[in-house]
Order: sequence, then structure tokens, then C-alpha cells
Amino acid sequence: METVFVGGLTQDEFSFLRVQGDLPGVEEGATFPRADSFCDRLVAGAPPFTAAAADDPAYADVPARQTFGITSYVGVPVHGSDGTVIGTLCAVDRRSVAMDDEVYEVLRGLARVVEAHADVDARMVLRRTDTGWRVGTETEDDVTAAMVLADLVAGETATNQRPPRADDGAAEVDRLRVAVSQLEHALSARVVVEQAIGVLAERHHLTPRVAFERLRKAARSRGRKVHDLAREVVASSSDAGVPLPPELAGRR
Repeated sequence: METVFVGGLTQDEFSFLRVQGDLPGVEEGATFPRADSFCDRLVAGAPPFTAAAADDPAYADVPARQTFGITSYVGVPVHGSDGTVIGTLCAVDRRSVAMDDEVYEVLRGLARVVEAHADVDARMVLRRTDTGWRVGTETEDDVTAAMVLADLVAGETATNQRPPRADDGAAEVDRLRVAVSQLEHALSARVVVEQAIGVLAERHHLTPRVAFERLRKAARSRGRKVHDLAREVVASSSDAGVPLPPELAGRR
């Protein structure tokens, strides 16, 4: 697809929160009435993808189709922790691009990753304000969470159960499926690392960011995985007998 984006939905407004691609007019921060969007139709029950929007009764009269010259669309709802739809993960193209159920299932998997990372109650990517949704936050905790996830996605803290890389000759859908699996694993591992950061922050009276840097430095200096060491830090909060590097042990 030409352009991929995460869209935010309020009762009346649609906004582009994250955009990958160069479709003119589709840019982060742009907003327009929700009723003018493909995503509003999707959430209302329209088919999840089309390769001929102008001839599709569900999408032919969508104002965004003419505004951006869209021919192909695919979208997946993104839900908040309470089950309500807070946005969409979508792709659009001015050309006719075929979509099938197998590829769509991969996109659904990626949407679950977005949901895990976009939970507004967990201070992640989508943040509700009085005027709608905005991207990101400005707190140190959010910067720390982003750093943790970046490390995990990069593979630095992966466990032995991390999904294998797809072969170079694998079909595109297989490569996408592996990539989504790796992201899901990273998000799962992040929980333990963030728990360890909380333990260290309280134990040593540190900010979350400094606690993360100390955990990462201790792991690297000993050739350990951050994720593995984080598990031991969490265990040490309830068992003083768990051995830890001196810089992480402190008073327990």
C-alpha cells in the first residue's frame, strides 16, 4: 500500500496520529470530520478492505475518497482497554491493490500490537485531551517506556523463545507474520522490564529513566539479557535471597 497510518477517532473527529508514506494531504496531525473518513464507515460495519472504492457502495460517497484520490483501502479497528474503538490501523493507495484474508489477518495481528502500545490508560501513544486525541506524551515515564520497547524490538533483551527471523526468500506475508510475532513478544517482555524499573526506582530513589539505564548497564557489563536480569530484580522484591549485582541490590 502507498500509505499506512494509525488514525484516532473521537465522537466527531478523525485525525492522523502516525503516518508512513507520502500521499499528499495525509500527514500527522491533520484532522477532519469523522463522518468524512473511511474509518468511520469501517467502524460502522463496512467491509474491511476494498480495491475499487469508487465502485464500492460502502465507500463510494466517502468525502475522503475524493479528497485524497483513494482507490484501495484496508482498515482494522484499534480498541482501548475497555473495548471501545479508539482508532484504526489503515492503509490506502491511489492504485487498485488486491487484498486477501491471509494478509488481512496479519494486519489484525499488527492492530493487536498497536492496541497494546496505545492503551490510553497505560500512558502510551494515543492520549485523549479536551479537544480530541494527540500523539505521545511529555512525561519521563513515557520516554522510559519508549526506550524499553525500542531495546526489545531491536532484539537486545529478547529471550530464547523470541520468534525466529523469516528467511530472506520467504513470501511477504510470511515475513510480515514473523515481524508481528516479534513485536508481540517485545511488548510482552516489556512488562517485566518496566516492573523491574519500578523496583529499582523505589529501592534506590531514582527516576524511572535512570533506573532503566542502571539496569541496562548492569546487564551489558555482565553479558546478560536485560530481560533476564529484570526478572531477577522483580523476584528480589519479594525474596531477599535472590542474588543481584551490587549496583542493583541495595537495601532490600
